[in-house]
Amino acid sequence: MERLKDIKNGITNALFLEDTFRRLEEIGISVKSEAKIQPVALVRVEDFSPQIRFQAVQMQQVYVGFFCLENSARELIQQRLSERHGPDWWTRKTPKKVQDNVEALKKKEERNKYLSARAVTNIGYTFFGNLSQIMIANWEDFTDLFPDQAWITSRFNDLEMCRNVIMHTNVLPQAEIERIDQIVRDWQSQVG
Repeated sequence: MERLKDIKNGITNALFLEDTFRRLEEIGISVKSEAKIQPVALVRVEDFSPQIRFQAVQMQQVYVGFFCLENSARELIQQRLSERHGPDWWTRKTPKKVQDNVEALKKKEERNKYLSARAVTNIGYTFFGNLSQIMIANWEDFTDLFPDQAWITSRFNDLEMCRNVIMHTNVLPQAEIERIDQIVRDWQSQVG
C-alpha cells in the first residue's frame, strides 16, 4: 500500500513539475536544454522601408541590453531590500517622491482599464532614474556591491540619456552603443 502511495506521489510531482516547466517556458524562462526563445512577430516588418528595418535591427540588441539591465536593477533592489527590511520594504525604504510617482502612474493606468497593467509590483512601475535614487537612499544595503554612489549615479545618468533615445525609436551612434555595452558589462561585473 505504501509503495502505491509513493508511485502516486511521484506521478503527481512529475505532472506538477512538467506544468511548472511549461509555465516558465510561456513567460520566456528556458528550463529545457533544447528550448529556444522564439521572438514574437507583432508586425509585418516587410511593410516598412528597408532603412527603417535596418535601423530597427541595429537598435534591437541595444534595447535587449537596456531591458535586461533595467530589470536586473529592479530585481536586485527588490531582493536586497526585501531580504534586509522585510516585505514592507517599499513603504519603509523607498523615497516618498518615488512612491508618489508610482501611485500616480498606477492611478492613471486604472482609468485606462482596457490596457494591461504594466507590473504586479511597485518596483515595476518605477522609472529608470528612480532605480539609482532608491539604491542611493539605501546606500548601506548596496555598499558591498558598488565602489561608491558616484559610480551608480554616473552610469545611470549616461544610460538614461541613451535609453531615452532608444525608447523614442531613434538610432544611437556606434560610440553610444559601445558606451552602453561597457556599462552593462561593468554592472554585471559589480553585481555578478
